[in-house]
Amino acid sequence: MRKPSHRTLALGVLLLAGTAASAAPEQVHYALIVASNTGTEPSQAPLRYADDDGARYYELFAPRSREVVLLSVLDAETQALHPGLAARTRAPTHAALWDALARLNGRMAEDRAKGAVPVLSFVFVGHGKRGAAGEGSVSLLDGPLTRTELYARVLAPSKASFLQLIVDACDSYFFVHSRGALPVGPAYADAVKGLLGNRELERFPQVGVVLSTSSEQESHEWSAIRSGVFSHMVRSALSGAGDVNGDGKVDYAELRAFVAAASQGMDDVRGQPRVYIQPPALDRAFALTDLASAASLGYLLVPTGVAGRLWVEDARGIRVVELHKERERPLVVSLPVGRGYYLRASGREASFAITRASEVVDAGGLRWSDASVAARGAVQDALRDKLFSVPFGPRFYRGYMASLGITPSSDEADAVLVP
Repeated sequence: MRKPSHRTLALGVLLLAGTAASAAPEQVHYALIVASNTGTEPSQAPLRYADDDGARYYELFAPRSREVVLLSVLDAETQALHPGLAARTRAPTHAALWDALARLNGRMAEDRAKGAVPVLSFVFVGHGKRGAAGEGSVSLLDGPLTRTELYARVLAPSKASFLQLIVDACDSYFFVHSRGALPVGPAYADAVKGLLGNRELERFPQVGVVLSTSSEQESHEWSAIRSGVFSHMVRSALSGAGDVNGDGKVDYAELRAFVAAASQGMDDVRGQPRVYIQPPALDRAFALTDLASAASLGYLLVPTGVAGRLWVEDARGIRVVELHKERERPLVVSLPVGRGYYLRASGREASFAITRASEVVDAGGLRWSDASVAARGAVQDALRDKLFSVPFGPRFYRGYMASLGITPSSDEADAVLVP
């Protein structure tokens, strides 16, 4: 009997994931993205790429969601890269936030009445601070959104069956620690857990948390990718690069390990995001994303034998996915349809296009050539040299989980992808 191709295996895992999902109550996804370059304090220099991150989170969630709301002010360069998006965007003010939440909660209440499972991804990208009284906040255009408001007006009234809270707050200790030296290692985790506990997050078992903060604005944003480093990692993982066991999904443990691998090679501690990732207590295996849930996406299969640091840029020059793949297993990443892409590695590239929904492009069959675009940034740039320098896959995942004293999730899906 002829051995099935990697392409067939990739299609098989996506079909299997879709079949499994159809047996459970339907998940209906929504996303509310708040992205602001502006801080509320005169000492906070404007960010350059929070609006870009907001636009890219919009593009990530839109094919997977019933409705996506973006609250941001897109600068001229971002509007040029994302034509038409500004017309669907409102300014990140308190009034716009409360209006969006009210509308989404109304839709999610209707979903629950029909027996569906509404899932809300609430994303914030921008400035944050911790006040003298210890109250953490993030910056909206018309003032701070405090931690008290987050609990009282976002989490408590939410009609979502599951709420995924993703916070990428530059120069921030939102939910983390007092102003001053940022704790590292176990001290950091203890500080986060203590503050989360003090705010009674345990009263919201449906809420999962993906949090990053950095004390260094310069290390948090990277001009070569027009993005915050942590948000770039998160979007890469949720596009499929974080899927360790080949089930077409990325859960909180896989995301945590993916971020650890991506940032492990960075020697300068200022460049490393301080990360806290906690799954919803209601279902600790809950997936942040499911590649099979969006029929409008296409897929790039990176087969067994293709390894190393790789990234995918679209025709706009936007780096949409980045990873460092282990050699021993295939990997599938999802990409928007109707675009041309470049799969790049150090000094070489291969072009391809995703022209229709559910199309699978096999990277093993692409024709590589010398890169036509020079690497951006200085040679000594630690982000370019060290980010994604550690291979990620089952070996790293198992070792990383073991180092934390956590039993890895089931590897049952391995048999689907590995010949």
